[in-house]
Amino acid sequence: MATAAAVLGSNLVVVALAWDHPPEEGGIVTITFLMMISFVFFVNVLHYIMRAEYLITRLRMTENDEEANGKILKELSRISRGSRFMHVSGLVFTMIAFWVISYKYLVSIPDVGYHPIVIALPFILFILSWLPKFFGIEKEISVKSGEPIMQLIIEIIFLLLICLDFLRVITIF
Repeated sequence: MATAAAVLGSNLVVVALAWDHPPEEGGIVTITFLMMISFVFFVNVLHYIMRAEYLITRLRMTENDEEANGKILKELSRISRGSRFMHVSGLVFTMIAFWVISYKYLVSIPDVGYHPIVIALPFILFILSWLPKFFGIEKEISVKSGEPIMQLIIEIIFLLLICLDFLRVITIF
């Protein structure tokens, strides 16, 4: 619960700071949009956690009622899957927002601008975010399952958008 609450707070701080000093090259609308999506995901995670705590209390109180315990355990299982999805989705949108904001602030710096090293940052962050899925703590979660595949597709779409912005084909605003 502390992680979700901390990310909620950091999202709001980043959005407030970005609105106070937006990048000269734009991106504030996209950053806000992504952070607000993430915000909703993390609010839902907190709701799931509170519901799970309530159900665990009920489970302790109804130790001898097998039927009630079965229903509670089913709901806890659904909550576990749902909160994992919400948590990962919130992290994905937060991470993409940080890619965009980092990229936009770097291209806004005089004498840096559209230097090739600037476009490397989002890709480096992308690779670093996927390392745990292959070699680290998240290795037990199949990369072939639907959740990581959807995450990968969303991240690649945003990397392509950043590349198109870098090439000045489109503008991320």
